[in-house]
Amino acid sequence: MRARPAPGLGLVLAPLIPLLLAPAGCASSVCSKVQADRAAFTRRAATPGPHLALAVPYATLSQSVQRSLAGMPQVRLPLPDLGPVDLGSLAVAIRSVAFRPAPAGSVGARVTVALTSQGKPVTALELDAVIAPRLDPREGSVRLRLGAADLREVRPSLPPAERKRFAEFLLSIVPGAARALVGREQVEALAETFLRELVGGRWPQIRDNLLQGTDDLVDVEIDLGDVPLTKIELKSGAADLELWAHAALPAAALSSGTARPAGSDARLVGLRMSGGVAAALANRAIASGQIPERYNRDGAPDPRGELVAGVDWRAGERPLKVHAWSTEGTCARLTFGGTPKVGARGGELAVDVADGTLEEVTGALRVRAAVWFSGLGRQTFTISESVADAIEFEILGVDYRARVVAAAVSPAELEFSLALAEAPQPATPRR
Repeated sequence: MRARPAPGLGLVLAPLIPLLLAPAGCASSVCSKVQADRAAFTRRAATPGPHLALAVPYATLSQSVQRSLAGMPQVRLPLPDLGPVDLGSLAVAIRSVAFRPAPAGSVGARVTVALTSQGKPVTALELDAVIAPRLDPREGSVRLRLGAADLREVRPSLPPAERKRFAEFLLSIVPGAARALVGREQVEALAETFLRELVGGRWPQIRDNLLQGTDDLVDVEIDLGDVPLTKIELKSGAADLELWAHAALPAAALSSGTARPAGSDARLVGLRMSGGVAAALANRAIASGQIPERYNRDGAPDPRGELVAGVDWRAGERPLKVHAWSTEGTCARLTFGGTPKVGARGGELAVDVADGTLEEVTGALRVRAAVWFSGLGRQTFTISESVADAIEFEILGVDYRARVVAAAVSPAELEFSLALAEAPQPATPRR
């Protein structure tokens, strides 16, 4: 005979049933919320830029081009006859190429052609050219070329001060005996006729002789490193060539202004990077296995760790955010915030996050915030430094590498100052 429950037992257990079921139902709700949050984080779409800004001093580019001019040919140019007096000749050579501002989307180049006598400057012609860049976002590169053919369309100019300087030179080389027979006005008229012919009918032949055997006076290629780009804009600043790059990353855009970080050394290359770019690149590295994805509760990398990590950047207080999700078992979502202090020491970035704080918690999991920043937070800045170091220049066939010499962090971005150095050439094997 089946035993029956004691009378009233159902009434005793009934109030306890919601309490017994609540933990499972609550856990299910937390897990769904955490899983949805993790999925939304990984599916974030790219946001409009620009996200990177590079400021290259015109002076740096000009100095790098200068070394190629030493081997260019000179042209001898006879001076005008002054009756029976032979005044000799001048040497004509391209002396310098200086980068300068130009209309939006281009960069200017002033080519100076020097006229010298016995190695001393006499006067100079100026050719102002505009270089249209070749921008290749897919390759992350910008190329500036000014070839001999480009200069054939540019007419030289001679500023009034240079005209006066040339007339004074002619007067100075007229022999003393001839000065009594030749007046100043005659010499000045002779100088003006000579210069008019120089920049007029005689110029094409002089130009072609100067450029004989020359392919490019300017050939600069700038590689912005391994960042997925959708667009590159070139701007001419007052003292810098500026490149503004739009990245295909979920990162906030840079604020307006100049590409050069405020207060940085104007002699160095300046780089501004949205903090979101640093975070997004760290997440790409996590996805590709370059940075560990799973961590244990102590914040140590662990292939079997229950926490999956991600990095974010939100402008404002404690901008660097490290997220950790546990989507199975004890479901939880944790968000740490911190303010990184960054400096360059001994050629490497030194990162310190003294205010790492556990800011948000979903679920009941607890961990120590400081440990997370000593690991994943630092790796985020290692990636940022590698991007800055990966910027390369090739100037007339010579490779230059960037090196971080100063770094700073603002609430919205990272700022670097870069020094360029000629890349070491591979050793020639001995035979």
